[in-house]
Amino acid sequence: MPGSSTISKQSFDVQTANILREMIVTGNLEAGSRLTEAKLTEQFHVSRGTIRAALQKLHNEGLVSQVPYTGWHVIAINAQDAWELHNLRRVLDGLAARLAAERIEPEGAKKLEEAYQRLCQTCEGGDPKDIANADFELHKLIVSLSGHGRLQEHYKLTEQQIRVFIASCDSEFSDYKNIGQRHGALVQAILAGDADAAERLAKEHNASQGDALISSLRQMETQK
Repeated sequence: MPGSSTISKQSFDVQTANILREMIVTGNLEAGSRLTEAKLTEQFHVSRGTIRAALQKLHNEGLVSQVPYTGWHVIAINAQDAWELHNLRRVLDGLAARLAAERIEPEGAKKLEEAYQRLCQTCEGGDPKDIANADFELHKLIVSLSGHGRLQEHYKLTEQQIRVFIASCDSEFSDYKNIGQRHGALVQAILAGDADAAERLAKEHNASQGDALISSLRQMETQK
């Protein structure tokens, strides 16, 4: 676990949850690692009640689990988790892309182009964590551009788990620079207002990497 961090004196539980969340989704806290309230209290210089509240927030987001008598653990995505997130993401992203293409306006188009260019530039840097974040932000923007409030609410329920899933899928690429380019056709379909193509491309996007991740997890589980 990283060295000591200090929380500013505002919204202790929210700030603590924000830091822990980033540590989890970026892999600084390894999947399956144990989290103890006492150690976190010492690390962040806040009360145990604050730590407990922060961990409960992350539990509600599906990023940590609480095991009776053993404490808190960072989630470790198994094959079933990956399969569920993979299929759920295909449905949500497909609908979001279709609606975004149908509703695209100049302001939204500018934001989408900027997010896409940001992803491509990040890919040139080659940092897997930054790439995964830029990848997630692009897809989150497409959901926002859908203009569908309830879709956004459902996406938000699992968005942190989706961040972990995207990072895991991106790790299946041998060439990180191609990740940005693989989004090009999807972005262009939305910008062109081609709803059918946008939905199809969103559903197909990263299908092979998602399938590879699921297969890899299943193989590891059978070997245990």
